[in-house]
Amino acid sequence: MIRKNSALIINIMKKIDFLALDGRTLKTFLTVLDESSISKAAERLNVTQSAVSHTLDKLRIAMGDPLFVRSGRHIAATERAIALREPVQKVLDGLRGLTNQHLFDPTVGQLDYVIAANDYQRDLVFPGLLQMLSDKHIGISARFISAGLPTAEMLREDRCQFLLTPYPPEGPDIYQVRLFEDRMVCFYDATKRRAPETVNEFLACDFVDVIFEDNHSSTKELSTLLKVKPKKPKVAVNNFNAVYLFLKNSKMVSVGVSSMAKLSCHDLQFADLPFKTRPIPMYLVWHRRNHADPPHRWFREAIQDYVKEHILP
Repeated sequence: MIRKNSALIINIMKKIDFLALDGRTLKTFLTVLDESSISKAAERLNVTQSAVSHTLDKLRIAMGDPLFVRSGRHIAATERAIALREPVQKVLDGLRGLTNQHLFDPTVGQLDYVIAANDYQRDLVFPGLLQMLSDKHIGISARFISAGLPTAEMLREDRCQFLLTPYPPEGPDIYQVRLFEDRMVCFYDATKRRAPETVNEFLACDFVDVIFEDNHSSTKELSTLLKVKPKKPKVAVNNFNAVYLFLKNSKMVSVGVSSMAKLSCHDLQFADLPFKTRPIPMYLVWHRRNHADPPHRWFREAIQDYVKEHILP
């Protein structure tokens, strides 16, 4: 039976024209590979699930491999599919390179970007930027994913086109530019307490901490600076926006960057920490494949211009 199926696949493959494998087909394959889900890939590509399934059927025949198999409620990539990631990505990069020199007008067509950023960086920059561009009749579709402690693979595998992070990954194919620099401060509700004025007062406070997917947190950063482990946070949340709700009307404190005062912590007070801290830089990061791409280059410049005008002092 297996031999008959193998022979059938070979016969079908002979009838498949490899030139029919266009860029959209290859992009669909990489998206399913990233998401491990046909429904999530369809949502990300803004197409129907049946369209994604049809594309995968065509690829399965062309590649002579099932590519994805059912694994519980999800799908799992075969070894062949995993091995195809890099060569398929190189083909797409080559296709993109063919268009790098054309004249670009951001007011024509729809621009689509995937941006990795945590909630603080996302909310500080992009709501205002996207509204400003919309007012200029520039159509942008932006999908945001969590950055955590980002890796170069996020860019290499094209899971996102931009990273906004204080911890940029490194690599010969990774580009970065420093957008701005901030400082760590102590947030608190002045109606309930005053700011801690000494290191001992600070260490005695009850903390609201922000812990990311990679288990990095503000208190871990402080323990490195002070060489003293602060006491266990009274409250730990997984995003910056939640800090305000726990600090308001409480005697707790939280450590964050001063520009958080422009966002969810605008109704709280902040003070410099009672010890020396290092500056917190913020970087915009991208992959070499996108460096010369006109839409990518234009959006990079738009981000930098917005930061200079609206965020920098």
